[in-house]
Amino acid sequence: MSKKKTPAHGPDNAPNPLPSLEDALAKLFATTALEAASWITLTGGSRLFSAGDDSDHLYLVRTGRLGVFRQNEDDGELNLIGVIKPGEPAGEMSLIAGTEHTSTVIALRDTDLLALPRDAFFEAASKSPEVMLALAQKMILRAREVQTRGSQQLHNPNVFAFFAVCDRPALAYVETIAEAVRAMGYTVCVLDSGFHGSTSEEFSTLEAAHDYVLYVAEKPEANWRQLAARQVDHSFLIVPGLSHVEAPDLSAVGADLGLSLSAGLQHPPDLIIQHDQATRTKGIRHTKLWLDALKPARWFHVCDRSQADTARIARIVTGHSTGLVLSGGGARAFAHLGAVWALRDAHVPIDFVGGSSMGAILAATAGLEWSQEEMDRRIRAAFVDSSPLDDISFPFIALTAGKKVDARLEEHFGEVLIEDMPIPFFCLSSNLTSGTIKLHKTGSLRKALRASISLPGIMPPVIEDGQVLVDGAVMRSFPARLMANTHLGTVIGVDVTRAKGIDPRNIKVPKSLPTWFGRGDWRKGPPIVSIMMRSATITSAADLAQSRAATDLLIIPEPGGVEIRDWKAYDLAVESGYQTTVDTLSKLDGPVTSMRKRGLSVHPDIPAFTPDDDHLIAPFVPPKAKPMPKK
Repeated sequence: MSKKKTPAHGPDNAPNPLPSLEDALAKLFATTALEAASWITLTGGSRLFSAGDDSDHLYLVRTGRLGVFRQNEDDGELNLIGVIKPGEPAGEMSLIAGTEHTSTVIALRDTDLLALPRDAFFEAASKSPEVMLALAQKMILRAREVQTRGSQQLHNPNVFAFFAVCDRPALAYVETIAEAVRAMGYTVCVLDSGFHGSTSEEFSTLEAAHDYVLYVAEKPEANWRQLAARQVDHSFLIVPGLSHVEAPDLSAVGADLGLSLSAGLQHPPDLIIQHDQATRTKGIRHTKLWLDALKPARWFHVCDRSQADTARIARIVTGHSTGLVLSGGGARAFAHLGAVWALRDAHVPIDFVGGSSMGAILAATAGLEWSQEEMDRRIRAAFVDSSPLDDISFPFIALTAGKKVDARLEEHFGEVLIEDMPIPFFCLSSNLTSGTIKLHKTGSLRKALRASISLPGIMPPVIEDGQVLVDGAVMRSFPARLMANTHLGTVIGVDVTRAKGIDPRNIKVPKSLPTWFGRGDWRKGPPIVSIMMRSATITSAADLAQSRAATDLLIIPEPGGVEIRDWKAYDLAVESGYQTTVDTLSKLDGPVTSMRKRGLSVHPDIPAFTPDDDHLIAPFVPPKAKPMPKK
């Protein structure tokens, strides 16, 4: 009589689950293999091993975190592709495969590990086969993560440092940021110099117990600052705004802030520039002095007593910020104003803003925090009340002299520098000299806007540093991917490139030039203007699809009847943008600020281009939604 076999199933024929990886490794290291294991402590920024090194140990992270990096073949920089947390192994893939390490592993925090030699591992694993099964499962999951997810999703930062560069204390301000983070429903702890002397295990415990950990170090606390710099994912430097041209005090910024940065673990620190309300109202100045001195990745202007500014920093820290990106589109881009107003009415914050071509002009009005009344008044004066493109000239370089546009940009944007804008802003132009995109993040705002709207053949190009710059839409009409790389939060895109911009009836040669002049149609420019504008800004379906895929919330106004150079169709376009945005927001089942965090995207299922021009001839019927309120 044969012995009855024990089924490899649990209750209800469910397969017996594999032991967790943590349990399997704990069992492995608790056996006699522990005698062969050694204890290793790595300070933040130290390498455990590099790609190409021999694989001779299995490592178990006990406290801290390790980062897995691959070298970029183009520039040689290390790119983060994975994070190893307490209870997880490191080096297992190469060890089991018997190959050299294919990645570089660096401590993201002060980290404690157990190291088990290769022979001891295989001997112990032969007695505990569940370890090999759990490791195999982990290796498969890691391989899938690297293939399907970017480094930002693999490692959403949750530990930050705030370093006071000058004498003004930072702790009270960081506490207000922590309160704003708690108001969003997260747990957060603030660690000041009173925690100096804590062990890596204590720091690891605090990190495991909270959603976010904020370290803060004052100017004199050099030793604590060095320790904190080794424990965090990202750093902020806090500095005061400058009221006049002066050399910034950098006595608190030195090698101690570059410990983890030099290892390639972090991006350059961000900069928080604190202003009093009077300075913020009067106008921010001299930001470039700080940028030249500290070379931050990003910079944020705040009033430390402003709840709105504090809430913005809290959203940036937690990945709930919102970035608004606006496409080009000539007169159709007036729809962007309606979209901005609808977002404001719905209390959707705008933390970053950018655009290309005409979208850059309208993005700048939001970046300067103009009111709806000021936006409406200035844009009407600059583009609607009279044509900006009627200074026709002999077409040696362009059909217009561009002087009217220059004068209007100077009138409305003056001498504002991009780096002094209260909301982070960027715009694009196309560099005809190098054949590349020019990203404008600093310098004169009006000069950047002038470059971004310089349609080839319509307006003279901008010459800057020996480079010929023309309309940003020539190379990238909808720069949503750039916005997605700017921050970790939601990307809202408003795109008017879908609608075809030319009505065939508008490109006929006028039968009577005197009548054409008499009606004032010449102020739009001859029909060739429409052809050149549209030809210079056509976006390929593939590029447009990629740009739209980079958004989390895509809003597509269809300002029917608005021709690309029909500046008088302002009200129709604005209303279309407002109503479409209201309708799009009404379909959401959660806050806009959480869309990217939750992995949600809203992309209308529509083709990149409308198949015909019927919508341009048919009368415009706006979507059914509440009317735009009159301000």
